[in-house]
Order: sequence, then structure tokens, then C-alpha cells
Amino acid sequence: MSKVLGMALVFVSLFVPARGEAAPETKAPRKPYTRNVAIVLYEGVEVLDFSGPSEVFQAAGGFGASGQERAFKVYTVARTKAPLTSQHFIKVLPEYSIEDAPKPDIVVIPGGSTQVVLEDAEFMKWISKTAKDSELALTVCTGAMTLGKAGLLDGLDATTYYGAIDNLQKMAPAARVHRGRRFIDNGHIVTTAGVSAGIDGSLHVVARLLGRRVADQTAQYMEYKWTPESYLQTEYAYLNPSLDERGRAIQQASVQAQDKNWTAAVETYRELLKEQPADAGLWNALAQTLVAMKDYDGAIEAYTHVAESKEQRAGALYNTACVYSLKSDNDRALEYLGKAVDAGFKGAWALSDPDLENVRKDSRFQKLAARLR
Repeated sequence: MSKVLGMALVFVSLFVPARGEAAPETKAPRKPYTRNVAIVLYEGVEVLDFSGPSEVFQAAGGFGASGQERAFKVYTVARTKAPLTSQHFIKVLPEYSIEDAPKPDIVVIPGGSTQVVLEDAEFMKWISKTAKDSELALTVCTGAMTLGKAGLLDGLDATTYYGAIDNLQKMAPAARVHRGRRFIDNGHIVTTAGVSAGIDGSLHVVARLLGRRVADQTAQYMEYKWTPESYLQTEYAYLNPSLDERGRAIQQASVQAQDKNWTAAVETYRELLKEQPADAGLWNALAQTLVAMKDYDGAIEAYTHVAESKEQRAGALYNTACVYSLKSDNDRALEYLGKAVDAGFKGAWALSDPDLENVRKDSRFQKLAARLR
């Protein structure tokens, strides 16, 4: 069954004060919810140094989304857009160069053949300025050398790959370089040890910015054994502090559903829908919870609301077909599966989706199978 969530609809009205009335106070522009995450690349970059954090932030971007606004937009940046090689065998094509890259909120500087960057004055100038101007700079392995040379580690605690501790201390004599630390958080700058430690540091950043739940969901998705140090566990908010009160209430409902406290989750979703009855994402979450409760009629009714969203119509029709299949109502299941295909739904997984097991036994299913691929 599809798990696509929708966004809450936002309605904006214009107010013109009557003559003699005071004009409403001008509000500051809304800060974008999505943070830009720039992954720095260069010739000889260590593959897990950049791919590990990339995986974390990309996955967390979905788990930490607010409606259809992802928590993170992840992209790669190199000196130029020319192809480069990671660890002598993986060809990588950077998305941006330092000339045209969007301004990042978070910059990730991986290790590897770091000398390539250290000896490039223009690249170092960009990294130094970007690290200073960003909300957060995260280094992995010998990527810390770049910030050390730029003087950005002076007076700070830092770490790096175990084989580069002495070199970093020589490069940044005013820093306090530590051995045996998985990562060190100075607030603006986070440094990590080598290779896989970049995953731990990235999950820590996710927990710091989006709450422990999003970090845990990300680690679970990656099947990565993440165990934060005990002193940090009490510092993370559990629910996403980047969300407003309504967003955290939605997240709380998902926690209730995960804990199989479905009645409470349904009640929370319905209360939220009273405020925004056109929120397709909430209707979708409610429908999924009702399916888990085996309240199939309630789920079908909820999916009819999701189908009113143009963006989510095809997925909602497919999910409705799945629910009818679970009810062993093959006629309606095939009807809605056909509607889903007509609305543009495609997905080869439908050919093995366990929710459609009853329908696949029906000879009429084969007529739709080819259109699902």
C-alpha cells in the first residue's frame, strides 16, 4: 500500500484597513522550513564520508517534513561540475560548482584526499566563507583539516580520523584535538572521526534540529545501530522543535499510531481535521491508522478525502483498491485499481503487494497488470 503523505493547505487572506483604522503590524517574512544541505565533493573524496551523511539528511528530510516541505534539500557541490572519482573507482557527477551552488544552511565537508582542497586557494576561500555563514558546518574524517587551516577550529574542541589527530593538531595549534571521540559538537561546528562516524554525527545533527524521533526513524530506515552517548540523550527534544504546535500534534499522533494506540491517534487526527478539513496529508495518515485497526470502511471514507487532492488522487485510489481487496470485495478493488491507473498510477510493486493478494487471484487483474508496470 502506498505511504504518500500530503501537505496541509494554507489559506492566505488580504486585509485592507478601513479609513481611520491602524494598519496591521507588518510581519517578518516566513523563514523557509527546508534547510539546504551542501555535500562537498572533490577528487579522491572518501565514499562513505560523503554518502553516509547524504543518506542521513536525505532520509531525515522526509521523516522530518512539514506537509510537503521537506526538512532538508540535499545537493552536492564541487570546485567545478566536472566528473570526479571517489576512492579510485566510483565516478561522481557534482550537481553544482562553487560558482553556482545555492547558499547552504548546513555544509558537510568529508575527508579523503583532503590535500586537493587544502592546496586550492579558491576552493578553500569558498569553504571558509560557507562554513562561517552557514547555520552549521559538519566535517567528517580529515575534512576537519579544511576548517583547521581556515582558523575556524581555534579555541574549539575537535576530532578527526584517528590517523590524522596529530596532523590536525599541528594544522590548528589553537584547537583542542581529541582522540577517541565519535563526534564533537561546538554548536556551529561539528567535527566527527573517520568514515562511518560521519553517520553518527549527522544523526546527532538531525536529533538536535528535528528531535530524537526523526533521528531514530532515520536510523531505523537505514538499519543503522545508532546509540547516542548518555549525556546527549536528555538534551534532545523528542518531538521536532522545528515544527509549530500543530506540526508537533501531527507528529504526536504518528507516535501514538506507532505505539498501536490507534484509538488515541484517530482521535488526534480527527481533532486536527476539524481545524483543516482539506488537509489531504492528515486524511491519508488517518486512513492508514484505520487500516491498521482493520476499520476498512472508515479507511475507505478517509481515502475519498485524500483523492480530492490532485497531487495525491492516484495514490489514494490505489490505496482504496487495496482496502477493498483486504475486504475481499474484488469487484470494487478492481474498479478502484482501474481508476488509479487511469489517474496515472504506476508501480510494479502492485504486482506483489500483499494487500492485493485477493485481487491477483482474479483473472481480471491481468488486464491491469501490464498498465501498472
